[in-house]
Amino acid sequence: MRHRHKTTPYLLPTICIFAIIFSLSVYVAQKFESRATVVLAPALTLPKDTTPKLTAPIFLVFDIATGRPLMAQGAEQIVPIASVTKLFAAATLVREFNLQATTSITWSDLEGGGEAGKLAFGQNYSYQNLLFPLLLESSNDAAKVLVRATEGRLITAMNSWAKTVGANQTVFVDASGLADDNISTANDLQLLLSEVFRNEPHVFDISTLPQYIGSYTGWLNNNPVASEPGYLGGKHGYTVAANRTLVAVFDETISGHVYTLGYIILESANIKADVDILRQFINNSTSG
Repeated sequence: MRHRHKTTPYLLPTICIFAIIFSLSVYVAQKFESRATVVLAPALTLPKDTTPKLTAPIFLVFDIATGRPLMAQGAEQIVPIASVTKLFAAATLVREFNLQATTSITWSDLEGGGEAGKLAFGQNYSYQNLLFPLLLESSNDAAKVLVRATEGRLITAMNSWAKTVGANQTVFVDASGLADDNISTANDLQLLLSEVFRNEPHVFDISTLPQYIGSYTGWLNNNPVASEPGYLGGKHGYTVAANRTLVAVFDETISGHVYTLGYIILESANIKADVDILRQFINNSTSG
């Protein structure tokens, strides 16, 4: 009588498992091989001892990915920074506070400089909604509301955060930048701008919007470079003491590679013209 060979009941599942493992190992190997063939963008370099002529005596351009400055002038000088302060106020609010918290506009909130933001007595806003007039129309009233609503803790948190990231020459006394005592350096602003860009993308997303319609009114983006090609976000400002200021991030396509660059301009007489000059200079002079 012929004996049948009994099939081990676990043999087929075992074969299937080994087949799956083999397939996965081949897939992973192929993925790593494809990653290994990716050509990284070369480091940007500029000719030495060449800088463009700007209306701004202080500027700094750097590579966001590496943190390496491409060119700088007066980057260590401590100066007022005006409403670029609001970008860092917004980032601190997003990071440290409940954005769903609400507050009603008081008469004292409306005693700040200017009417940007079009806030009105008695209107009720969440902290989240106040980010739009703060960043798009540079509303000093919105900044004042947030400081009052957080009982001043917003300012404390902004200063604590600046020290944490190493911006030791930076001081915030308000969230709007109206005060001349809101000071920093281009070097410090590089650190702060990089942190916000990497960790608080929501803030940058708002700053790129052409407009936003809220419950009571709408707000238009009044940043002079917001419609420029490659603009990824930022904030501008102006006071008599600070003149015109800007922190912004742009994507630049150079020699077929895309570079994300940070631009910091302080004490400018014409922000848009200075940005255009810097971008043209970098695109014409930079090599990989």
